[in-house]
Amino acid sequence: MADPSDVDTLDARALKDLRRARRHHRIETIHWIDALYNVYLTALAGIILVLVLSSKVEEAKLHGVSLQHFVDHGPTVLGLVIAVAVAFGLRSGGRGGPLTLEAPVVQHELLAPIPRELVVRGPAVKQLRFLSFAGLVVGAIVGLLTTRQLSGNPVLPVILTALTFSLSAVLASACAMLACGRRLRWWTVNLLALLVLAWSVADVATDRHTSPLTWLASLAFWSLKFSPLAIVAAALVALAVVFAVRGIGSLSLEAARRRSGLVSQLRFAVTLQDVRTVVLLRRQLSQEKPRAKPWIRMRRGGRIPPVWRRDLRGYLHFPVVRLLRMAVLGAIAGLCIGLMWRGITPMIVLAGLALYFAGYDAVEPMAQEIDHPTRWDSYPEDSGRVILMHLLPAVLAMLGVCAVSTAVTLALVPGVVVGSLVMPLVLVVAAAAAAGAGVSTALGMPNITGILGLGPELMGFVLALRLLIPPALVILSLTPLLAAGRNPHAIQTTHVSNIAPWPLFAVITAGMWLRYRKPSHA
Repeated sequence: MADPSDVDTLDARALKDLRRARRHHRIETIHWIDALYNVYLTALAGIILVLVLSSKVEEAKLHGVSLQHFVDHGPTVLGLVIAVAVAFGLRSGGRGGPLTLEAPVVQHELLAPIPRELVVRGPAVKQLRFLSFAGLVVGAIVGLLTTRQLSGNPVLPVILTALTFSLSAVLASACAMLACGRRLRWWTVNLLALLVLAWSVADVATDRHTSPLTWLASLAFWSLKFSPLAIVAAALVALAVVFAVRGIGSLSLEAARRRSGLVSQLRFAVTLQDVRTVVLLRRQLSQEKPRAKPWIRMRRGGRIPPVWRRDLRGYLHFPVVRLLRMAVLGAIAGLCIGLMWRGITPMIVLAGLALYFAGYDAVEPMAQEIDHPTRWDSYPEDSGRVILMHLLPAVLAMLGVCAVSTAVTLALVPGVVVGSLVMPLVLVVAAAAAAGAGVSTALGMPNITGILGLGPELMGFVLALRLLIPPALVILSLTPLLAAGRNPHAIQTTHVSNIAPWPLFAVITAGMWLRYRKPSHA
């Protein structure tokens, strides 16, 4: 009888040879010049981004009370950010993530008569290694921007911040693998994610360092204040990684197969710039389904137009996850707007993108209409009028998201500033977010044949415009905030009023385009 250890060794060797052959066939069609060119473009774009962000961050150094406030409250705030990442990791693990195995791996390797740990351990380690590197890069950029307001040698703070972000990314992925390997139920992972977030929120509210994630965040502040609890947190991260890699072999085969198929379709839809399909596949990937029962039952009939009544019923069937996502995106937009007012101008882009992504949920009733183009002929109204009628409820939904953004902005911006700017701009911003998401949804998949007729020189330009114009519309609606100034006692309301008509004109133009959008092309 053969020794089991020898059999495992042969299985591991055969699996390694198989993967080596697949990797060789995959990369043999890639020319080294093309690969080097892609690396060059990525590095160049990253360097330009860092230089632009560094030039937009003020170099006013923190001293005295402001520095002490930064040291005392920084770890708790950063710990809350890490808690959000860990919560997302736990929810991903409850849905079969974070590993996305290729279809041949699921179909042949996981079903082969070999230990499943041999199959998934390699991809798990590879993902942890990649996330560790990505965390290092992001952390280094954040540390570089932060050190512009700190005195002394910037090398040590940058290194510590990069290490903190790297450990945080690894911890989030390890938590997802633990949840996936243990096959925790959805309510269990959601409860754990809620507890993690509540613990960090409690630290922020009470200004205490009780959460292990706050301990981990204190590592980034070692150059200002040493905390031995960060060593304990790093040890806990290492322990979580060991248990995650050892237990990932117990993942659900059905969940891995489902995730593999959806991700392959998602990548294809992204390649074709089919935004609506991307949204639907992402919801399937996260197992997001509408509520069977509405939050509030509506009476039948009434004087409300049928289109608006149907939209309202759709909103009342939104699941909790979707509502929370819209609220979180609104909070992110408000935080970015506050940082923009504090002097970090590039945050206007992140604020616009957050509101733009929230707009996709707000225009869901319109998207449902566009998903069924064969029904257009049965309507007594023309298609453009129906689309515009769908747009008004979406604007009202975005007003709720903007209300969350306004409330979060008050944490960084004086109330007198928010009060003087919110009324003339909030309706324009909400309309721009709804119109931008509506335009992106109505565009559908690009007509490659028609674009190719324009010539190869214009093909890339047209595809880029299709992708960039909708979010640019939302970012444009926020540009009047840049003219307000940063003096709370002398807000430039005249300058804001002079610039505000331009975003409104862009929103009207988008509405006119939707009004005359032909259903056959929707």
